[in-house]
Amino acid sequence: MIDRRGFLLGGLAAGAAVGLAACGTSGGEQGGKVTVGLTYIPNVQFSAFYLGVDRGIFADNGLDVTLRHHGEQEDVFGALLRGGEQVVFASADEAMVAAAGGNDLRTFATSYQTYPLNVIGLDGTLTLPPEPLTVLEGRTLGIPGHFGSSYYAALCAIHRSGLTEQQVTLQDIGYTALSALEAGKVDFIVGFINNELVQLQLRGGTPLALPVTSESEPSLVGPSLITRGGALEDASLKRMADAMAEAQQAVIDDPQAALEATAKQVPALSDATQREAAAKVLEATTQMWLRDGKVDVSVDEAAFARMGEFLTEAGIIEAPPEAPYISL
Repeated sequence: MIDRRGFLLGGLAAGAAVGLAACGTSGGEQGGKVTVGLTYIPNVQFSAFYLGVDRGIFADNGLDVTLRHHGEQEDVFGALLRGGEQVVFASADEAMVAAAGGNDLRTFATSYQTYPLNVIGLDGTLTLPPEPLTVLEGRTLGIPGHFGSSYYAALCAIHRSGLTEQQVTLQDIGYTALSALEAGKVDFIVGFINNELVQLQLRGGTPLALPVTSESEPSLVGPSLITRGGALEDASLKRMADAMAEAQQAVIDDPQAALEATAKQVPALSDATQREAAAKVLEATTQMWLRDGKVDVSVDEAAFARMGEFLTEAGIIEAPPEAPYISL
């Protein structure tokens, strides 16, 4: 699953899970009803879904979409596998791991074309070695735990740097990344460039952010639209992917409308300071939706192949699943 606490900017989220139904025409030849799971409480990073509902983008694509926010203790793939959801917005690396464990999970659209997790430190003026990630040698790297996307990202950073796991101390810090970093309990953290990095910048710092994987040839794939085999026919998945791309472009074209749509779910955005912070998160998020300067939600099949190889080599899975994605 997406690191659900790390995925959110502190102070922006409202408390309870909510359901939102798209207005307009439901239908299409499949009936068009789709429940989409969002992996935590309302947040500006889900703005494309909110705006897609508000503007009828999903409805115009023949989909009757209900958005369902997960509870804090909920298994990110549980409702999808039980049939309570047809789509979940989650990290494709975690879906691949779950699929390798025997769950019929498949990515059909990739929202974030840039992997969002980076190695983050406080000192952006630090002189880096020729291979920047080797700065981790002999240092302590904070992660929520030895599981999930942050753990995979940490292993990817170590693998890419040419270091071994014995040369870097991976320290479990729970969901206390910023406080652990600022208190000096760890030298670096694995964090989101549209969350922890933004928060550090808002505090007036000049943090360091190092990608854990190659941007041109990534070995991990981040937030995506994931379904279970047979939950929806390919025609409905294609409409969902098309609607997602359209909604993301709508956010880019009109970020204030995206903030307004989010504010309906996050009352804290009535506060000017919170809204300004949300705008910064939104800006950082939308940059990760772009491939070659354009919104693109297509699945990068080569990236999935590299991800399967890396997760196997790292010992996370025994072998890549046979069908981790659906090509539309």
